[in-house]
Amino acid sequence: MNIIMKWLLPVLVFPLQSIGQQDFSIIRKNIVESLQAEMGDAGISKQILLYEPQLLSDGSWKDIDYKDKSITLWKPAVHLERLKTFAIAISKSGGQYYKNTKLLSEIISGLTYWDLQNAQSSNWWHNEIGTPQTLGEILLMLQQSGSALPPGLTETLVNAMKKGNPYDKTGANKLDIAIHYLYRACITNNAALMDSATSQAFQPISFTTEEGLQYDYSYLQHKTQLQISSYGLVFLSGEYKVASWLQGTAYALGGEKLKLLGTYFSQTFLQSIRGRYIDFNTEGRGISRPDILDKYSLAAKSNRLSLLSLAKKVNSDQASLIDNAIKRITQQEAPAYGIVPSHTCFWKGDYTLHLRKNYSFNVRTVSNRTIRAETGNKENLLGKFLSDGSTNIQRSGSEYYNIMPVWEWDKIPGVTGRDFAKDQPTLVQWGEPGSTGFVGGVSDSVYGVTTYDMNYNDVKAKKSYFFFDKEVVCLGAGITSGSNENIVTTINQCWLKGKATVAYDNKTQAVAQVNTFTNPSWTWHDSIGYFFPAAANIVVSTQSQKGSWSAINASRSKDDLAGNVFKLWISHGVKPSEAGYAYIVVPGIDLKGAAEYDKSSIKIIANTSAIQAVKHEGLNLLQIVFHKAGTISDERFSVSADKPCVVMVKNIDGRKAILYVADPSQKSSEIAITLKLPSMNQQKMLHCKLPVGHFAGSSAAFKF
Repeated sequence: MNIIMKWLLPVLVFPLQSIGQQDFSIIRKNIVESLQAEMGDAGISKQILLYEPQLLSDGSWKDIDYKDKSITLWKPAVHLERLKTFAIAISKSGGQYYKNTKLLSEIISGLTYWDLQNAQSSNWWHNEIGTPQTLGEILLMLQQSGSALPPGLTETLVNAMKKGNPYDKTGANKLDIAIHYLYRACITNNAALMDSATSQAFQPISFTTEEGLQYDYSYLQHKTQLQISSYGLVFLSGEYKVASWLQGTAYALGGEKLKLLGTYFSQTFLQSIRGRYIDFNTEGRGISRPDILDKYSLAAKSNRLSLLSLAKKVNSDQASLIDNAIKRITQQEAPAYGIVPSHTCFWKGDYTLHLRKNYSFNVRTVSNRTIRAETGNKENLLGKFLSDGSTNIQRSGSEYYNIMPVWEWDKIPGVTGRDFAKDQPTLVQWGEPGSTGFVGGVSDSVYGVTTYDMNYNDVKAKKSYFFFDKEVVCLGAGITSGSNENIVTTINQCWLKGKATVAYDNKTQAVAQVNTFTNPSWTWHDSIGYFFPAAANIVVSTQSQKGSWSAINASRSKDDLAGNVFKLWISHGVKPSEAGYAYIVVPGIDLKGAAEYDKSSIKIIANTSAIQAVKHEGLNLLQIVFHKAGTISDERFSVSADKPCVVMVKNIDGRKAILYVADPSQKSSEIAITLKLPSMNQQKMLHCKLPVGHFAGSSAAFKF
């Protein structure tokens, strides 16, 4: 224990503020209780019995490489995590190790060794966020339990926490740094530091045009890259933790910020989870991490401090909605439980959420205003095409869970691209800007249209998605490429569950291995029907596919993995010019229902590089993408636009039609729409004023 003698200095006295000491006591207690709840008694005992005997006399562990500088899975971080477990043990009143002097001595030895090592990662996050946070948690638990450290050691460790500047960061990173500032304020009873920490911790709960919460309630980080989960989840978890710690004090979260936080949580984040599994489009480079799509732990009933429990505590007005989500995520109820039909087009995030009780169908795109899915820290090595109109089609929710190691990455669901012999690495680190501006959609919050003007990797296409109740219509036009690879549009690539069936030439066939079909009527797999209203050459595969996590994330296992995969795509041939596709996705039907499905209510009125339009006869709903100014008409109606835009007309055959208009390019403040509908004696021109500024690209409604 001689190594500890250097810390036996005069006792360090931190300034005590006369105002707010009761608040400090409440906050410290709340933080420590939340840390203690992270691990049950059995888990604590298991960890201590495993690692305490291995602690060397100098306070180190032999199995940890303290010189390691890895950017992910940084080895020295394990040292502090083990000491944190020890601190939880001796701080837990009534526990087996409560105020255990031997364990305290070992914590002091371990902290002293840590201080002498000055371990550093090549990743700033570990140095400025991970390490200061864990040090603060250890010190707070020791302080709260009255387990004193040598005062000189406390002062040194508190100084070591002074890393990172929240004022220089945005979004989740700002919050993470502010959290260890808050820890330090509690440890030192510093009211001024607490004011600064809480101000910076809650600052990200505000709309921004930079990194963070956007005006459409999407979440962007690493410039303008969609991060609804990933960094968005870090944001939520951190804000709800801090808000729960501060309840009942002068620092409590309230007012507009409390409303904003609850809206993002309930209307964006929770909406992207089907059952217990989240949309793969929301995870950023985290898509390459095992088990990342499973969000069970966020709602686990055994954890009273899980994200959903904290959200319910802080946003108590949303308790019923959160209870429904808990039941879905913990599988007490089916994925459809409590789901209300909705459609959200995120004009800032280039993302679409379409929810029905039977399914979720979500789309990720990218424009010259946003950033493609990133690779970085040697993660997401093959996700080059993840942002090119990828579609997440979920019924149970588990369709894509942990499929990523065996995915064929040039056949991501929904994407049109080149069929390479090998998966293509992502060469641009930390995200690549999109290349086109006409990307977005129109929505009335229940129905909508999304369009993506694609021009990437020597493939051009006009891709549009038309969303209804029972079906989603996917159209592609103007597909052109000069490359030597076959150009394909992938309809789906998910785990194989049961048989896949194809109907063609008035007969049906179960697919074995790989089969090619010319002009099929439909394909069915795992309660989803895929219907083809136009000529198409399709390929269906049910083969086993192989891969490894390390192929997509260098820090993960190299073990070979395999699984049977359902893969369905349309072949456009080599060097197509102005090619197209049309398919209708109908989730929630059985094989008999697929055979009997009547697609006559779906009228594809146009599918060209100038105009794409679909009318749903049953819903009396017309949806149009004007890639150029133009007119579309049939014997009953006519609609014209003087500029590129997306249009939806509800109740088109009735006397109370409603027009919805949006400009995906986000450049026009006014668009002239001329209509002649069945209920009108003559055509009418509407000068549609569109949202501008932060709301450019959102939808406007016009009654006439």
